[in-house]
Amino acid sequence: MVQSIDPGQAFPARCDYHSGCRERLLSAAESLCRESGTSLTANRRAVLDILSESHHSLGAYDILERMDAGAGRRPGPAAVYRALEFLSGLGLVHRLGSRNSWFACSRPGEHRGRSQYWICANCGVVGETESEEIAQILPELALSMAFRLDRVSIEIEGECRGCQLQIKG
Repeated sequence: MVQSIDPGQAFPARCDYHSGCRERLLSAAESLCRESGTSLTANRRAVLDILSESHHSLGAYDILERMDAGAGRRPGPAAVYRALEFLSGLGLVHRLGSRNSWFACSRPGEHRGRSQYWICANCGVVGETESEEIAQILPELALSMAFRLDRVSIEIEGECRGCQLQIKG
């Protein structure tokens, strides 16, 4: 029997006011940086802040366009990619390979490298799970193929509950 997952655990709550999401993510970022002996530079913070504004994924150039140049110049694409790589390494953001985009983690620090990302084709919201059942099946399959797994990331596209209710309602 397949384990049932509450959509509220997989998908972030729909909200128009993301300050709570942003504060929680920035707090986690600061803690993880302290623990790892690194720092959350202004550029890294800006990228994380932009991704935490919604529960959708953005491409690096979309992030770059949203960055405020402020008193100085807007950073180049390489700076955004470096920030994304750093934030990804701490588990604060995740990359969707199928869309070449990034999204803010809804559960920073809780991932064990075997995630499933549920992408709504209508609204673009991204949900995250780490199903134990899937995590058990894939290593067995890999072993049968003499394949060594390093990391598992599965992207599943469909329609979220909110969009289904809007279409039916």
